[in-house]
Amino acid sequence: MNSETVSAIVLDYRAAEKTRDCLKSLAGQGLQTTYVLDNSDSESASLELRQALRQLQSSGIDFKIEILSAGKNLGFGRGVNFVLSHDRHAGSPHEYYLLLNNDAVAGPSLVRGLINVIKQDSQIALVAPRIVSNDPGREFGIWYQRYLGLLLSRPGRFRFHYLVGCCLLFRKDLLGEDRLFDEAFFMYGEDAELGWRLTRQGKSISCAKDVFIQHEFGPSVDRASFFYEYHMVRSHLLLSLRTWIHPAEIPFLVTTKSLSLGCRALIRSFRHRSLVPLAAYLLAWLPLNPNGPGS
Repeated sequence: MNSETVSAIVLDYRAAEKTRDCLKSLAGQGLQTTYVLDNSDSESASLELRQALRQLQSSGIDFKIEILSAGKNLGFGRGVNFVLSHDRHAGSPHEYYLLLNNDAVAGPSLVRGLINVIKQDSQIALVAPRIVSNDPGREFGIWYQRYLGLLLSRPGRFRFHYLVGCCLLFRKDLLGEDRLFDEAFFMYGEDAELGWRLTRQGKSISCAKDVFIQHEFGPSVDRASFFYEYHMVRSHLLLSLRTWIHPAEIPFLVTTKSLSLGCRALIRSFRHRSLVPLAAYLLAWLPLNPNGPGS
């Protein structure tokens, strides 16, 4: 890795074995430090995580593992920002940061391949690898349809491109006030907002097609649960307030997206024979705590 310093950031939520396997795949990738944020909000899960990573560190892995915790579940975007702030104020921030989901496995030469791409052009702010998964449409990122909230695999009208947040590499100078993500998003949508924001700033995002991660979309969350339905709808609504070109566009974005999300909630309630999707759709409009109702 020459003189470049690289830190990895991995968030854990009650999945010590997955996190351990994720970190194993980063061995030999040229990292100096891997930060693991314990988002579990559970003493038993935290103990399991620390034991698993202590064993991994003692096995001779070639980077330092540092476990951080805020004492509660910060969510995804806020959790990443928490780690970045810690690293930036530790005295010697790293030059590059690799963000990797704990249920992903890094392929060979992942970090080197990502850095090679981002160094090609100073305008490239964010780079992601090819994603080998159960959803081929996300292999090279997603095109988000701003009016209907559709996730598509091709460019088109009212769409913008973004890189899926399960694996991203960026330079330290991308950060403003130690923040990468918009903390209004608790889970889902923060990567889309980031892609939109960077594009509007005239920066580029790129995919390093020669390197990859393995990642399965979906299994980490029960897609019929209130948690998933609520935060999914909430993120789309927040994106309506973030992805406008002119303020006059906002009412149209909100109206069309509310219709598409309402139809989706009806279909999912019928499919799952449950009122959960409809209830989540209605509650997502309220100015509730970002962690969701009852948190």
